[in-house]
Amino acid sequence: MALFYLIRHGQTEWNLGGKMQGREDSPLTDLGKSQAHKAADETRDVSFTHCYYSPLGRTKATAEIILQNHNDITPVPNDDFLEIGFGIFEGTVNKRSDHRTVRSEHERELHNLWFAPQDYKGCPEDGEDFYQLQDRLYKGVEKLADKHDADDTVLIVSHCAAIRSVLNKCINRDMKDFWEEPRTEPASISIIHWNKGEKPEVLRYSGHDVPETVK
Repeated sequence: MALFYLIRHGQTEWNLGGKMQGREDSPLTDLGKSQAHKAADETRDVSFTHCYYSPLGRTKATAEIILQNHNDITPVPNDDFLEIGFGIFEGTVNKRSDHRTVRSEHERELHNLWFAPQDYKGCPEDGEDFYQLQDRLYKGVEKLADKHDADDTVLIVSHCAAIRSVLNKCINRDMKDFWEEPRTEPASISIIHWNKGEKPEVLRYSGHDVPETVK
């Protein structure tokens, strides 16, 4: 039984300030470090065999904290697990609550990002849409499932939208429901049973039971 633990990074300075991070980066806050330590405690007895992380400072720092209980494992950066790209909006303050109403054509994509993800076309200049994100993340985990043994337990430290994209695909959730509950809080833990050639099964969704919306 190959198990994949997908853990979001802890809170960052930009999370705290409501800034869009995407491929940009900011350091963990003190709370973010505490959240990572909590995830480390919760996985203390998990026999991880490998660790991969999105190659950014916030995910690396979170992985290193979690692996303090697993000194025999070296975390490996993996581009497949990067967050969705937000293009020119990275580093800007764009909270979800700010874009419920479309006040101009310029704001339409930011509205779609949060409230109509199935229509989101990606932010200007290298932004991804949710279908591209989902395809990248799903294939990323699938490649690891093909690579590793059936009894491996793999830790992946990634990001909110990135983790949700693969979880949602595994449970056949419609793209329009991308942001539906439960939320993917900082350092929350998701678990997928995924063997080569088999349909993946979500065992834990961002620290919660799997949503009942499974088809």
